Amino acid sequence: MLPGMKTVYLLLTLATAALLLLFLLRPGAARAAAVWGLAALLPLLAAMVVALGHP
Repeated sequence: MLPGMKTVYLLLTLATAALLLLFLLRPGAARAAAVWGLAALLPLLAAMVVALGHP
């Protein structure tokens, strides 16, 4: 695995969380499927960051 992959996944996780928060703060800004997809993706990305952080 490349050394910077943890950083990439961390940034992707933070971007996903920010986008989900934006959608939740502005009702009607996104379809329900998009909000559901982001909410389902967030724990998977967080798990990848933790998994890549351990040797």
